[in-house]
Amino acid sequence: MPELINNRNQRYIVNTALSNNASLMTTSFELEFERHRKAVLVGNMEEALQSFVSLQANNAENENFEAYIIKFSDHIDPSRNTDISSFFAFLPALIQSTIIEKIAASLEKKDTLRAYQALYDYIQYYSRHAYKYLIRAIKLLVLGAQGISHSESKKYIKILVTELFPRLCKQRILLTHTDIQPCIRSTDGKQYILIPHNLFEQYLLLGQQYYIENRDWTELSYFTNCMLDCCGYTRLGQIGFQTHVSKFQYMQEKRGDIHLDFNSNDLKNLSVHVAFMCEFKAVAIEFIQFCNDYYRAVCTLDSVSDEERSCLIPICAIRPSVKSQSLKSRYFTDVTTAIQPDGYRSSSGSSMDGGEEEEEEEDRYRNNLNNKRSRSLSSSPSSSTRKDPYIDHTHLHPHQQQKHANKRPRVELPDRSGEGLNSYCMSGVDSALQILSKAADCMRHIVDLWDWAHQVSPSGPWNELYGDWEKEFIRVIDSFQLPFDLTNAVLLVRSDMALSSPSVAGNLAKALKLSQSICDRIEEQRRKYKKENDSTPPEFDIPFMFAFRVLYNIGVIYLLVGSLPQSTLEIAIILSVFPIPQDLDDSNFLADEVDCRTVATVFQDHEFGLMRVTQEGLVVRCIKHLIVSLDNDSIHNVSMASLNSALRWDEKAGQMIVLMQYGWNYWSTRTNFWHKIVTRMREKKSFRNRAFLEYVYVPEILQTFQHLHNYNQVTLDIIPPEFAMRTSYRYFGQQAGKQIPSSSPRLNFVSHIEIEENPQSIKLPSLSSITSRNMLPQPPPPLYQPSYSNPILPSMTMSPTFYSSSTQKNSHVDWMSPSFYYSRPATSVMLPKDDEDDSSTVVANEQGLRAVSAPSDIVARCLEYRVRKYSPKMTPQRMRQVLQRFLKNLLLKASDPA
Repeated sequence: MPELINNRNQRYIVNTALSNNASLMTTSFELEFERHRKAVLVGNMEEALQSFVSLQANNAENENFEAYIIKFSDHIDPSRNTDISSFFAFLPALIQSTIIEKIAASLEKKDTLRAYQALYDYIQYYSRHAYKYLIRAIKLLVLGAQGISHSESKKYIKILVTELFPRLCKQRILLTHTDIQPCIRSTDGKQYILIPHNLFEQYLLLGQQYYIENRDWTELSYFTNCMLDCCGYTRLGQIGFQTHVSKFQYMQEKRGDIHLDFNSNDLKNLSVHVAFMCEFKAVAIEFIQFCNDYYRAVCTLDSVSDEERSCLIPICAIRPSVKSQSLKSRYFTDVTTAIQPDGYRSSSGSSMDGGEEEEEEEDRYRNNLNNKRSRSLSSSPSSSTRKDPYIDHTHLHPHQQQKHANKRPRVELPDRSGEGLNSYCMSGVDSALQILSKAADCMRHIVDLWDWAHQVSPSGPWNELYGDWEKEFIRVIDSFQLPFDLTNAVLLVRSDMALSSPSVAGNLAKALKLSQSICDRIEEQRRKYKKENDSTPPEFDIPFMFAFRVLYNIGVIYLLVGSLPQSTLEIAIILSVFPIPQDLDDSNFLADEVDCRTVATVFQDHEFGLMRVTQEGLVVRCIKHLIVSLDNDSIHNVSMASLNSALRWDEKAGQMIVLMQYGWNYWSTRTNFWHKIVTRMREKKSFRNRAFLEYVYVPEILQTFQHLHNYNQVTLDIIPPEFAMRTSYRYFGQQAGKQIPSSSPRLNFVSHIEIEENPQSIKLPSLSSITSRNMLPQPPPPLYQPSYSNPILPSMTMSPTFYSSSTQKNSHVDWMSPSFYYSRPATSVMLPKDDEDDSSTVVANEQGLRAVSAPSDIVARCLEYRVRKYSPKMTPQRMRQVLQRFLKNLLLKASDPA
């Protein structure tokens, strides 16, 4: 019992002593702290420093003292001119560092941005010791910016890139392995900042992303050079390189001078990785700048004329100049008449077969025209009053047209603002091609860099570590998170670079894939902003002609691999949605002819070129592309002696006729396409196409069909039988003033004009609704594709056939479309069917088609009605609507799997 009492007394004494000591310490802290504050207040810095050192040594963990230390974070800037800021400036560097460390440790988990601000103020105003806190300040800023809105974080990212990173570049930096934490190392009295190379790569990437987003290309290049300069590529930003190639060579020479931590293990492997990373990033930035320049050049965004809409389109696989001089003169010296097409005869040439009979036929035709002129042509515009740069003889008999062809006066070619490189079609082309060449230099340096790293790296084959160089290149480009338009620019350059070397295996497949990805991206963005009903941000603005230019790219690629039908469809897509100018006329077609000749001359012996076209020029280019493609496709089908091939030719010929209505005088006087169609119809003595007549409005075309029909030269099956059976055309022969019986059904065919004038009363049936399924022609025979054919074919699904210029029978192909110069041996073989059932099927189909054909008088009345009623009303605006309806129906039919 006494022992228990003694223990209690001892504990009481101890507790009392501790309490007294604490009270004494608290009283001592308060006294010392008060003494310090008064000294600071009166400006007695010596006394304030002594009291602060005493407090720091004896009461560092005191809550009031810690709060006082944190208060320094708002007074580091000496320009604030407060008591605390003056005292902090008086402190020795060691004590200042202790305060900064305490502030950072206390705030980095509670208020990251406030901790960063304290470090930033110290770095900014006490730069002598800034190296100690640069890495920590950068880390705090990045963490703090992630927790705020994008708009607020921009100002912190700007500080990071424009102020902290430049300070970092002025320090001595050593790069080390990724598993080493950043730290400060002193060697020979010098301070070095050790940074893992992956962290340095992140710093480099952040700065490059910032300048890319702001489109500040000069500062982007300067920043990249400074960052590489501080890690071993010395004076990279100070040397004024004449060319980008010189810069690449200088970086290659500096690969062995990288600033590395020589205490690191596997120093050789570290050196290769750091050099590879730095150079890859630097060259990728150069490549992106060239892509932006090329994109702007192709879309002519820097054009002096803001009103003009134009772009640069690809001209691929130009014909080599090994052709004979006589052939060259044949194509490039005739400026007074059309280039004489195959099948045309001169006025001194022998007459065609059955000349006497045909001359009598021509006399009857002229008499018939004179007798019917007042009735058939009274309301149609006379060819003699038409404003036409050519002499119009299309109202004559088809054979008379050729006789007058050689008598027409000299045709003045349009002024194209110069010749050769000074021509309009070459405006901006040379600059764009130089930019594309510079981008190719970047790619070559990347390939060389990859090969170098692959050879010297001791860590094994790089292909196993990173894949191939192109995958790594795409990964680096994606890491920049480029804006929408710059991503399109990169894809465009990569596509055109592949397209510029079509003979290299796999290039056309790559070009096609990249062009299609641009189309997908554009369509995705349009759907997104259309759904949100929101205004499109500036970076998502698409140049007017860019999407159409990419579609044209795809059409050219399909042409080069031989998929003529698919190429035709791609070009038809452009025309079906492209705004066709109302002032498009024959002069645009003639100007395109001149431009194509210029381009063909300039780019001889080259596989790739560019050509500048306006909005009108692209429409003309696409129409010519379609007509030449259809003509060559029909030539291939002529060799097949079957009903299916005949129907196929009739279909293509009808499509060509519809397209040739644009610039009709050009097509009828400067080319032989119309003459070939008429000649072929006369040879076949039949023409079956029930889908084209509703789109035909040119009087000369309709009158030619009238002549062929009235004199029984060609049996025309051009009207769907459903209308003939419903007597829809019986009133064609009636006078205009007579009332049509109410029981007669309303005209539902060839009525685009009436649709526009009274859309409620007309319903235009679709082709599928007026043509039964069993009346469609049989599909063509299967194609045999040998395994050894065309090694650059992207895939069997893209093109089962190849295009060969050796099969071209039209002498105008060269200047109609320079892309057709590409020549490749045709290896696709058409396998004819020899089954006995085929012949019976063909006979049955032919008999069935003849059985349902419209009567001859209905055909005559229909043609006469169209000449008299619809042709005079055809305005450019209505013609544009007709063409685009025709193309959309063509695309719908092509997409029908049946």
